[in-house]
Amino acid sequence: MADPTPGPGQTNSRGRQLGIVAVLAVAGAALAAIAAALTWWSADYVDPLSGALTIKAAGADCVPELIPLALVALAGFGAALATRGIPRRAVGAVIALCGAALAARSAMFFGSTPEALVSELTRPADPVGTAQLHPVGPVLGVLGGLLLAAAGVLIALGVGARQAMGSRYERGAKAQAATTAKTTDQGDWWKALDAGDDPTATSTPDSPDVTPPAVSEHTSGDGYHDPNASRSS
Repeated sequence: MADPTPGPGQTNSRGRQLGIVAVLAVAGAALAAIAAALTWWSADYVDPLSGALTIKAAGADCVPELIPLALVALAGFGAALATRGIPRRAVGAVIALCGAALAARSAMFFGSTPEALVSELTRPADPVGTAQLHPVGPVLGVLGGLLLAAAGVLIALGVGARQAMGSRYERGAKAQAATTAKTTDQGDWWKALDAGDDPTATSTPDSPDVTPPAVSEHTSGDGYHDPNASRSS
Protein backbone atom coordinates (compact mmCIF):
# COMPACT_ATOMS: atom_id res chain seq x y z
CA MET A 1 0.00 0.00 0.00
CA ALA A 2 1.39 3.43 -0.93
CA ASP A 3 2.17 5.84 1.85
CA PRO A 4 -0.45 8.53 2.29
CA THR A 5 0.39 12.08 1.41
CA PRO A 6 1.72 13.78 4.56
CA GLY A 7 -0.56 16.32 6.11
CA PRO A 8 0.37 19.82 7.22
CA GLY A 9 1.36 18.52 10.67
CA GLN A 10 3.89 16.07 9.23
CA THR A 11 5.27 18.66 6.84
CA ASN A 12 5.78 21.19 9.63
CA SER A 13 7.43 18.54 11.81
CA ARG A 14 9.92 17.61 9.11
CA GLY A 15 10.63 21.28 8.49
CA ARG A 16 11.37 21.83 12.19
CA GLN A 17 13.65 18.80 12.27
CA LEU A 18 15.58 20.04 9.25
CA GLY A 19 15.82 23.47 10.86
CA ILE A 20 17.30 21.98 14.03
CA VAL A 21 19.90 20.05 12.04
CA ALA A 22 20.79 23.18 10.09
CA VAL A 23 21.22 25.22 13.27
CA LEU A 24 23.47 22.55 14.79
CA ALA A 25 25.66 22.32 11.69
CA VAL A 26 26.00 26.06 11.09
CA ALA A 27 26.48 26.89 14.77
CA GLY A 28 29.10 24.14 15.16
CA ALA A 29 31.10 25.36 12.18
CA ALA A 30 30.84 28.98 13.37
CA LEU A 31 32.07 28.10 16.87
CA ALA A 32 34.99 26.19 15.39
CA ALA A 33 35.94 29.21 13.29
CA ILE A 34 35.76 31.51 16.31
CA ALA A 35 37.80 29.10 18.39
CA ALA A 36 40.48 28.98 15.70
CA ALA A 37 40.95 32.76 15.95
CA LEU A 38 41.09 32.97 19.75
CA THR A 39 44.18 32.61 21.94
CA TRP A 40 44.33 29.25 23.69
CA TRP A 41 47.71 29.46 25.42
CA SER A 42 50.24 32.17 26.23
CA ALA A 43 53.66 32.19 27.87
CA ASP A 44 56.06 34.91 29.04
CA TYR A 45 59.77 34.86 28.26
CA VAL A 46 62.79 37.05 28.84
CA ASP A 47 64.98 37.53 25.79
CA PRO A 48 68.60 38.46 26.67
CA LEU A 49 68.62 41.00 23.83
CA SER A 50 65.08 42.33 23.53
CA GLY A 51 63.85 41.77 27.07
CA ALA A 52 60.41 40.49 28.09
CA LEU A 53 58.07 39.10 25.47
CA THR A 54 54.83 37.10 25.36
CA ILE A 55 54.21 34.22 22.97
CA LYS A 56 50.59 33.35 22.15
CA ALA A 57 49.16 30.23 20.53
CA ALA A 58 45.79 30.54 18.80
CA GLY A 59 43.36 27.75 18.11
CA ALA A 60 44.60 27.42 14.54
CA ASP A 61 48.14 26.94 15.90
CA CYS A 62 47.09 24.30 18.40
CA VAL A 63 44.65 22.42 16.13
CA PRO A 64 45.55 23.13 12.48
CA GLU A 65 42.70 20.95 11.24
CA LEU A 66 40.10 23.00 13.14
CA ILE A 67 38.94 25.08 10.15
CA PRO A 68 39.34 22.37 7.46
CA LEU A 69 37.25 19.84 9.40
CA ALA A 70 34.58 22.46 10.11
CA LEU A 71 34.39 23.31 6.41
CA VAL A 72 34.15 19.64 5.46
CA ALA A 73 31.31 19.15 7.94
CA LEU A 74 29.50 22.24 6.67
CA ALA A 75 29.87 21.10 3.05
CA GLY A 76 28.61 17.69 4.11
CA PHE A 77 25.43 19.26 5.46
CA GLY A 78 24.86 20.85 2.07
CA ALA A 79 25.39 17.46 0.42
CA ALA A 80 22.92 15.88 2.83
CA LEU A 81 20.20 18.17 1.49
CA ALA A 82 20.71 16.80 -2.02
CA THR A 83 21.09 13.08 -1.22
CA ARG A 84 18.79 10.36 0.02
CA GLY A 85 18.91 6.91 1.53
CA ILE A 86 22.27 5.28 2.16
CA PRO A 87 24.38 8.11 0.64
CA ARG A 88 22.68 10.59 2.96
CA ARG A 89 23.38 8.41 5.97
CA ALA A 90 27.01 8.06 4.89
CA VAL A 91 27.32 11.84 4.68
CA GLY A 92 25.86 12.09 8.16
CA ALA A 93 28.46 9.65 9.45
CA VAL A 94 31.26 11.74 7.91
CA ILE A 95 29.91 14.89 9.57
CA ALA A 96 29.69 13.10 12.91
CA LEU A 97 33.30 11.91 12.60
CA CYS A 98 34.51 15.42 11.76
CA GLY A 99 32.71 16.83 14.78
CA ALA A 100 34.02 14.13 17.09
CA ALA A 101 37.58 14.69 15.87
CA LEU A 102 37.29 18.45 16.50
CA ALA A 103 35.93 17.92 19.98
CA ALA A 104 38.60 15.37 20.90
CA ARG A 105 41.48 17.42 19.51
CA SER A 106 40.28 20.57 21.27
CA ALA A 107 39.88 18.75 24.57
CA MET A 108 43.48 17.55 24.42
CA PHE A 109 44.79 21.10 24.85
CA PHE A 110 43.24 21.64 28.25
CA GLY A 111 46.18 19.91 29.92
CA SER A 112 49.07 20.00 27.43
CA THR A 113 51.16 23.00 26.49
CA PRO A 114 51.28 23.45 22.70
CA GLU A 115 54.63 23.33 20.94
CA ALA A 116 53.78 26.62 19.23
CA LEU A 117 54.74 28.46 22.42
CA VAL A 118 58.35 27.37 21.88
CA SER A 119 58.51 27.26 18.07
CA GLU A 120 57.50 30.93 17.86
CA LEU A 121 60.70 31.99 19.62
CA THR A 122 63.29 33.34 17.20
CA ARG A 123 66.12 32.54 19.61
CA PRO A 124 66.50 30.90 23.03
CA ALA A 125 64.80 32.78 25.86
CA ASP A 126 64.18 32.14 29.54
CA PRO A 127 60.58 31.32 30.50
CA VAL A 128 58.91 33.40 33.17
CA GLY A 129 56.54 31.32 35.24
CA THR A 130 54.33 28.72 33.60
CA ALA A 131 52.27 28.88 30.46
CA GLN A 132 48.75 30.21 30.86
CA LEU A 133 45.66 28.47 29.50
CA HIS A 134 42.86 30.62 28.06
CA PRO A 135 39.94 28.17 28.31
CA VAL A 136 37.40 30.04 26.18
CA GLY A 137 39.01 28.94 22.92
CA PRO A 138 39.26 25.23 23.72
CA VAL A 139 35.76 25.24 25.17
CA LEU A 140 34.35 26.71 21.97
CA GLY A 141 36.32 24.16 19.95
CA VAL A 142 34.87 21.28 21.97
CA LEU A 143 31.36 22.72 21.83
CA GLY A 144 31.57 23.32 18.07
CA GLY A 145 32.77 19.76 17.52
CA LEU A 146 29.93 18.35 19.64
CA LEU A 147 27.32 20.35 17.73
CA LEU A 148 28.67 19.12 14.41
CA ALA A 149 28.75 15.55 15.72
CA ALA A 150 25.13 15.87 16.87
CA ALA A 151 24.09 17.19 13.45
CA GLY A 152 25.86 14.28 11.76
CA VAL A 153 24.18 11.71 13.99
CA LEU A 154 20.74 13.18 13.32
CA ILE A 155 21.38 13.16 9.57
CA ALA A 156 22.58 9.55 9.74
CA LEU A 157 19.38 8.64 11.58
CA GLY A 158 17.26 10.21 8.85
CA VAL A 159 16.03 13.19 10.86
CA GLY A 160 14.81 16.02 8.64
CA ALA A 161 14.88 13.95 5.45
CA ARG A 162 12.51 15.40 2.85
CA GLN A 163 12.99 12.95 -0.04
CA ALA A 164 10.26 10.53 1.03
CA MET A 165 7.88 13.39 1.53
CA GLY A 166 8.66 14.64 -1.96
CA SER A 167 7.86 11.25 -3.51
CA ARG A 168 4.52 11.21 -1.72
CA TYR A 169 3.73 14.64 -3.09
CA GLU A 170 4.70 13.39 -6.55
CA ARG A 171 2.27 10.48 -6.26
CA GLY A 172 -0.40 12.88 -5.08
CA ALA A 173 0.27 15.16 -8.04
CA LYS A 174 -0.05 12.24 -10.46
CA ALA A 175 -3.34 11.20 -8.89
CA GLN A 176 -4.61 14.78 -9.12
CA ALA A 177 -3.58 14.98 -12.77
CA ALA A 178 -5.44 11.74 -13.52
CA THR A 179 -8.55 13.07 -11.77
CA THR A 180 -8.34 16.30 -13.74
CA ALA A 181 -8.01 14.39 -17.02
CA LYS A 182 -11.02 12.27 -16.13
CA THR A 183 -13.06 15.35 -15.27
CA THR A 184 -12.04 16.93 -18.57
CA ASP A 185 -13.15 13.82 -20.46
CA GLN A 186 -16.51 13.89 -18.70
CA GLY A 187 -16.85 17.56 -19.61
CA ASP A 188 -16.24 16.67 -23.26
CA TRP A 189 -18.95 14.02 -22.99
CA TRP A 190 -21.50 16.57 -21.82
CA LYS A 191 -20.52 18.86 -24.69
CA ALA A 192 -20.98 15.98 -27.13
CA LEU A 193 -24.41 15.17 -25.66
CA ASP A 194 -25.47 18.79 -25.93
CA ALA A 195 -24.43 18.74 -29.59
CA GLY A 196 -26.55 15.62 -30.21
CA ASP A 197 -23.56 13.27 -30.65
CA ASP A 198 -22.89 9.93 -28.98
CA PRO A 199 -19.72 10.29 -26.77
CA THR A 200 -19.43 6.49 -26.37
CA ALA A 201 -19.07 5.87 -30.11
CA THR A 202 -15.70 4.28 -30.86
CA SER A 203 -15.75 4.52 -34.64
CA THR A 204 -13.45 6.98 -36.30
CA PRO A 205 -13.58 8.70 -39.68
CA ASP A 206 -11.09 6.13 -40.96
CA SER A 207 -13.39 3.17 -40.15
CA PRO A 208 -14.85 1.40 -43.19
CA ASP A 209 -18.39 1.38 -41.80
CA VAL A 210 -18.55 5.15 -41.47
CA THR A 211 -20.42 6.78 -44.33
CA PRO A 212 -19.70 10.46 -44.85
CA PRO A 213 -22.82 12.65 -44.96
CA ALA A 214 -24.21 13.45 -48.36
CA VAL A 215 -23.57 16.94 -49.58
CA SER A 216 -26.47 18.63 -51.23
CA GLU A 217 -26.02 20.30 -54.58
CA HIS A 218 -28.84 22.71 -53.80
CA THR A 219 -27.95 26.23 -53.02
CA SER A 220 -30.09 29.20 -52.45
CA GLY A 221 -30.31 32.07 -54.81
CA ASP A 222 -27.65 34.02 -53.05
CA GLY A 223 -25.19 31.12 -53.13
CA TYR A 224 -25.99 29.86 -49.61
CA HIS A 225 -25.59 26.10 -49.24
CA ASP A 226 -28.49 24.41 -47.45
CA PRO A 227 -27.16 21.46 -45.43
CA ASN A 228 -30.69 20.14 -44.81
CA ALA A 229 -31.56 19.93 -48.48
CA SER A 230 -30.01 16.47 -48.78
CA ARG A 231 -32.04 15.01 -45.94
CA SER A 232 -35.09 12.95 -46.86
CA SER A 233 -38.39 14.63 -46.01
